[in-house]
Formats: sequence, C-alpha cells, structure tokens
Amino acid sequence: MTTPTRRSFTNGPRRSKRSTTGQSSAAKGAVRRGNAPSVTGSALLDRLIHVHPVTTSVLFTPVAAAATALAVTSGGGWSLAGWGLAGYAAWTLSEYWGHRIILHYEPERGFGAKLHYILHGVHHDYPQDARRSILSPLLSIPMVGGTFYLSSVLGGLPLAFGAGYTVGYLAYDLFHLYLHHGKPRNRLLRTLREYHMRHHFRDDTRGFGISAPYWDELFGTSIARLPRGGQSDRAAASGRAA
Repeated sequence: MTTPTRRSFTNGPRRSKRSTTGQSSAAKGAVRRGNAPSVTGSALLDRLIHVHPVTTSVLFTPVAAAATALAVTSGGGWSLAGWGLAGYAAWTLSEYWGHRIILHYEPERGFGAKLHYILHGVHHDYPQDARRSILSPLLSIPMVGGTFYLSSVLGGLPLAFGAGYTVGYLAYDLFHLYLHHGKPRNRLLRTLREYHMRHHFRDDTRGFGISAPYWDELFGTSIARLPRGGQSDRAAASGRAA
C-alpha cells in the first residue's frame, strides 16, 4: 500500500507526486513513531501552534456551553433547535472543505509549503502525536470566532447557530483524536477509523470527511474498501497507526 512522500520541515517542505488518477505515485517508509520535533525552531511557539488536546477542551467547552445557555434563555423552541442543527451542519461542511482545500493545499516551496507542513503535513508524518491530531488554534480560533462574529455583531444568524457550530468543532477535534489514539470496540467506530486510515495510508487526495464522511460520498472523494484478496483496511489501520 503506497502513501505520499513527505519530508520533515527541517529538511524542506513536502513534495508529493500525483498520477493522473490523483493517487500518489511515490512511496514512503514506515510512519514516524512518537512525537514530532519542533516545526518552528522554538519550543514555546510550537506549543502555541500545536496545543495539548486538553487545551482545546478548556478553550472551547465554556464557549459552547455559554453560547448554548444564552441561546436557550433567549427562547425560540423548535427554531432554536433548528438553528443549532444548522450550525452543526455548517461545521461539518467546514470540516470537509477546510480539510480538502486549506489543509491539503500544498505549495511546492517557500512560506506556503512551510505553513502547510506546520498546519497539517506534520500530522501526516507523525499521526500518533496527540498534539498534532488537534486542529491548530491558528485555524480553530478564527473559524469559531468568525462564526460568532456573524451571529452577534452582524446579527445575521441566531446565537444558537454559533453554539451548534462550536459543539460540532469540539466534537470533531475529540473524535479525530480518538480515531488516532483510541481502540474502538463497536463496528461503527472501527469502520470510521479504518476509513480515516485510508486517507492517511492509501490516498491523501481523498477521504476528507472525518466526523462526517458522508460528504465524501456526495462530493465524489470517498475511498472504497480494498477488494478481497488485497491487504485489508483493518490490517493497515491496526498495523500502521496503532
């Protein structure tokens, strides 16, 4: 099973080779184990860019709870629930398109290539580093903050929309962390984990939905299971990302 070639930030930006079908035509060796080295040259800056998973919960759980409480006190009934679900749905689209367009936009060189590696390339090189499995605050704070700006300052959306969006983001981050570091026991979670591992170890130009893989089906970027007789996705998931 081939996967895209990546080079560490210290040795230069990643340079992937794609075939006409979108599959990677370059292979790399075993995934790097353990924690990634600093990608900025500064331990302090690196810890601000790649936070501990607990930091994400500490930052965004109060935001989601406060926004939900304020939305409930403002009333609205079924309308409130509808806007909350709309906010959650908006997050799942942000997750898909942000992963596909932003995190996998890979310039060949220069600042853009370095930024790509800092924000996402390092996660593909070190998928078992928990701090690289959480969306960087460089992205999460503007995304959540921008949603509340639209909700409150511009008055275009009810506060419940922002609450649903924030809950969706927080659920995604923790779910993504679990897929990399947990040991799913039920069939659904195992299937979702296997699906995400296909993105990491078979073809990173597809499979962008993590908590919402149905968008891959809709937008034509899903990764099917290997046919019988080939290496199973479950073996790849357990052997290369355990």
